[in-house]
Amino acid sequence: MKRPTKKAFLEYMTEKYDDYNKSKNGRDDYLTLLDIIQRASKSDSTLMELADLTLMKKTDRLIYRNLMACGGVEMTPRQVDYYLSTIEYGLEYIT
Repeated sequence: MKRPTKKAFLEYMTEKYDDYNKSKNGRDDYLTLLDIIQRASKSDSTLMELADLTLMKKTDRLIYRNLMACGGVEMTPRQVDYYLSTIEYGLEYIT
């Protein structure tokens, strides 16, 4: 498995989102990225589930956010966007 650099990932996120705060979100988001790559590399079904998440429209993202909240994971709409962008970035590193 090819491993992305933290620097390249943070550059990607700051280019994609003007309001992305590397110092606040960077470390946790990078660890999330590595976890996504590891999980998706182990299972084709997980890979497909993650890929499907990246295709969600705005309404589906709100439903996903509500489902996450029901499971105890509170996220703002922007955090959901960050998470899905992290997944998109991570999928590029799956072999």
